[in-house]
Amino acid sequence: MRETSRIPLWLGALVCLGFTGTHVAWADPARLDGLASSANYYAEDPMAPHVTNGTTARLGTMVGFISGERVDVTAVGLSAAVGQRWGRLAVDAEYTVLKFQERGPSSLELGMGHRLAVLGRFDVIRLGPKIVGGNSLLSLYVEGGAGVAWNEWWLPTHDQPVRVVPEDTKRPEAIGGFGIEIDHRLQEPIGFPHRIGWFLGWRMAFAPHESETAAICRGGSSCRPAPMMPNERYTDRSMLFQSSLSFTW
Repeated sequence: MRETSRIPLWLGALVCLGFTGTHVAWADPARLDGLASSANYYAEDPMAPHVTNGTTARLGTMVGFISGERVDVTAVGLSAAVGQRWGRLAVDAEYTVLKFQERGPSSLELGMGHRLAVLGRFDVIRLGPKIVGGNSLLSLYVEGGAGVAWNEWWLPTHDQPVRVVPEDTKRPEAIGGFGIEIDHRLQEPIGFPHRIGWFLGWRMAFAPHESETAAICRGGSSCRPAPMMPNERYTDRSMLFQSSLSFTW
């Protein structure tokens, strides 16, 4: 009776060791990778150095002017971008849609524009948590890139005055700008996002000037060719003020 009672105890101990011993000694690599990744982005200490790597998205507004074409206009619109950050460097693909209005106090809408661009941005100066506060980062950035600009011009309606209507255009653009970003690290890991930022900056764009054809139109149906304008410049330009929120994850 004693010998038969010892065999089940011995077997039970061996089975338990077989199931548990191998798993205690090894950790799940995927879990360790996830913990290491989180440790890079989140900091227990609000004054810890910032790690600004990850995928980014921006959404914001733009307002400014476009000049050099047959009609100088005020431009108001929205922009959206997605890209990647590697420390101080970021690369974005950006789309912007603009409404063109008559310059001055008038709100008369003359047309609209679309912009598609690839932009590189670099933080020239950074002020960290010890200066701007825990988990915060203030950066002075410069940016540059290239894109394509489409401008579409509308005919006047029956109740609008006679005006010059340029021909629709599509042109390449060279882009440059500068501004500031206030970037905040979320100390508690919530998954998405781990950083939230606010951009304020100036954006300038230059497109090759062309001798555009245009029409002088009345009431949307009666138009006659407008006289050609002399080529007194090589580029058309725009200057837009941008304000946008950014998210990094």
